[in-house]
Amino acid sequence: MFLIFLLLTGCCLISVTQGAGGKNDTSSDPCGVTGSWVNELGSGMELTCQADSTSVISGSLSGRYNSAVGHAKDFYKISGRYARSGTKLENCIVGFTVAYNNDVHGNSNSTASFTGNYFSFDDTIYTHWILVYHTQPGNMWLNSNMGKNIFKRQH
Repeated sequence: MFLIFLLLTGCCLISVTQGAGGKNDTSSDPCGVTGSWVNELGSGMELTCQADSTSVISGSLSGRYNSAVGHAKDFYKISGRYARSGTKLENCIVGFTVAYNNDVHGNSNSTASFTGNYFSFDDTIYTHWILVYHTQPGNMWLNSNMGKNIFKRQH
């Protein structure tokens, strides 16, 4: 349980490819967060956006995550969704999940779900997360940890 909490709180890095003039190229980055990011604890994540076929306003997120706090030796897969927001659709609301199962650590019997906002004015993703791990039904009150992370784009 403690290891999983450390893995999560050390969280994520994300990077984003930018077009000319520092603005995100919506043809290759329809949500504004494609690329590499790092959080305040030094954990890293890479995200890729894929627009829904009918609209660029929403779509799917995929990628990989590595924890600096838990000293993960391998990446964990990420999947989620996004929706553009703001008066000019310059921002993005994100939600994604990490299942803690990889080739090095195996199945850690836990998942973390992140939800938050990307703001283009400071090129930052502000998230809240909840980590849930396997426990017996009588101990469900013990199985969740909550927190927040702030991710900055890596150039």
